[in-house]
Amino acid sequence: MTSREVTDIPTENGKLIEKVVRNLQERSVKALEMAKEAILSSTVECDEINEAFKHYTRNWCDYIHPGLVSIACEAVGGNLEKAIPVQVVMLLLSAAFDLHDDVIDGSEIKYGKPTVFGKFGKDITLLVGDAFLIKALALLHELESQFSTEMMNAIWNIVTSRFFELGDAEALEVSLKGDIDASPEDCLGILRKKASTFEAHMQVGAIVGNGTADDIDALGNYGRILGVLMGVREDSIDIFEPDELQNRMKNECLPLPILYAFKNLQNKRSILNLLSKPNISSKDAESIVDLVFEANEVKMFEKRFQGWVKEAMENVSRIKNKNLLSQMEILIKGTIEDI
Repeated sequence: MTSREVTDIPTENGKLIEKVVRNLQERSVKALEMAKEAILSSTVECDEINEAFKHYTRNWCDYIHPGLVSIACEAVGGNLEKAIPVQVVMLLLSAAFDLHDDVIDGSEIKYGKPTVFGKFGKDITLLVGDAFLIKALALLHELESQFSTEMMNAIWNIVTSRFFELGDAEALEVSLKGDIDASPEDCLGILRKKASTFEAHMQVGAIVGNGTADDIDALGNYGRILGVLMGVREDSIDIFEPDELQNRMKNECLPLPILYAFKNLQNKRSILNLLSKPNISSKDAESIVDLVFEANEVKMFEKRFQGWVKEAMENVSRIKNKNLLSQMEILIKGTIEDI
């Protein structure tokens, strides 16, 4: 699964987090419009493909991935305008994997709206995902005239290695479909691999900003941890949504907190009795939520979050722009509020 919209970050910190969200949107809006135009301007004879392009772009509001590229670029003192074409490429790459992921997971509805897979089916979704991927790689190739050979080699290496790691994570996850005895630590390891794309966005942003090798590593480490926490948050949210939970029971791995709750055999039996129903009611979902988040094993898992946040912020502590550093701290802390 890919990250939810930035606006899904909880707002218990009120105006501070809202300000960070607006900042991410401002950093991303131009690149997102350019990415949409790049897809919609593609010449395709198949009307259904064109309709699928329109459907995806209408609902496409990924602000966090391009926002991270911009943040990393600014963190090393780079020119944000130079980062925009790279943001476009990374948006298209992330969308391609998002589309293919929906086919793998059988996700017909996402965030209350039909996915391309849910509206147009598997074949069209795979072809649309291929189109996004081809467009991204073509645009990345065009950037070779704007950046040095050394910089482009570094970007290509990161894109190749990090997105290949994402594919590896997806393959490992597929092998665990329907496995109610899956190890939560193994699944956490898969989540860490899936967070490779967050690392990639931060690293690419730092490269475009002419950051040092240490800068690139430090910002990448922050991105990886942010990606893990975002993944945990998505899993936690899915437990509150009966339709999504039922889909995950059938087509995906169960959410990570449920797997930790399964360490208690009595909890496991009670939760499985509810998950095994043909239709999970809102009341059933509430019972599952209570059983999961009251489990000692889950509470112990949650205690690890603050350590990860601390590690992430230690990685970027030498950033001189204190306002930017504060935004990064609010962003990463905001992902684990109310979990």
